[in-house]
Amino acid sequence: MNKFVLQVFLFLAFIPLAIAVGYGLLVIAPIICCFLAINSYKFKNYKEMYIWMAFAGLSFMLALYVLGIL
Repeated sequence: MNKFVLQVFLFLAFIPLAIAVGYGLLVIAPIICCFLAINSYKFKNYKEMYIWMAFAGLSFMLALYVLGIL
């Protein structure tokens, strides 16, 4: 086969993988933000804690929307 055709098929094969990784990151993002908020609380940095809590809430709502629950 032509080398260009093989490269196109290889590129097309990575698109679903990239989408799956993106969805995985969207689902894990609220957990990461909550851990960062807990870390900020331990160091008595309350402004940063509230920012991470807001990001966690926003990413949680986004994850629910992407998964089709919301």
